[in-house]
Amino acid sequence: MATPTIAGAKEMLSYLGAKPAAKGNARTKVILTDLREEAVVYINGTPYVLRELNKPVDTLKHMGITGPVVEHMEARLKEDIISEVKQSRGRMLLHREEYSPPSDQASVIGYWENIFINDVKTPFEVYASLKDEGYDIEYRRIPLTREREPLASDVDAIQYCKDDSAGAYLFVSHTGFGGVAYAMAIICIRLDADAKLATVTPQSSVLLYQSSEEEAHKMGDYRDILSLTRVLICGPKSKEDVDVVIERCSGAGHLRDDILYYTKELEKFPCIDDEHRAYLMDMGIKALR
Repeated sequence: MATPTIAGAKEMLSYLGAKPAAKGNARTKVILTDLREEAVVYINGTPYVLRELNKPVDTLKHMGITGPVVEHMEARLKEDIISEVKQSRGRMLLHREEYSPPSDQASVIGYWENIFINDVKTPFEVYASLKDEGYDIEYRRIPLTREREPLASDVDAIQYCKDDSAGAYLFVSHTGFGGVAYAMAIICIRLDADAKLATVTPQSSVLLYQSSEEEAHKMGDYRDILSLTRVLICGPKSKEDVDVVIERCSGAGHLRDDILYYTKELEKFPCIDDEHRAYLMDMGIKALR
């Protein structure tokens, strides 16, 4: 899901059963993993982030940053906010993005917010307080976005989120799209639910190649991928299982469609400037890996 307000987080966790509404009902343990690379601080229950003055709607890039480093940045940001609030007698200038459907444009609106010191919290503090309120959750921070390929350490960290006592896994990102699909696919493969995966059977690669090359690419049957499956033990079956997982996680972003999209964009505009072409090539390779 996208980064929620505190009220939204409570609603989602209650929906997943982390805090049953009726006494006596069993609680469901939720492993909540925050994938954002940006430093986030909650003010009056709403999440805020830092942005550059001349690029207020563009996310700050922190490629390769680790969870502990992000949490340290958030703690420092909280200290800065509290210091400014004290100096301005309990007020702070914040900004929000507003979208106008008629003009199809977004604008950034500044406003003054009255703030109490106790209402400024980092995500770690927010979820720690929810746990104190009785929500059965375990919070983890593993920065991961679609702008960079998952490293081996990222894959390991997400796999280690597996908990036999957990009843649900919840991933949080900026928009609830993109990086969440990577994380969902990784944890689903780690769970290795063979019985569940058997209910969906992808089309065979042979049939796809007979129908059209585009359909084969849509199923991820690229030359290098097929070559890899031939040398791996149970390679074709493993690819089928991965394909099923990708389909089931497609609500948060379709990994194979991303590859196909960047491939088509490169073919559609062969004469685009070098910088944009390099960007498309980079994003396509990251999605493929």
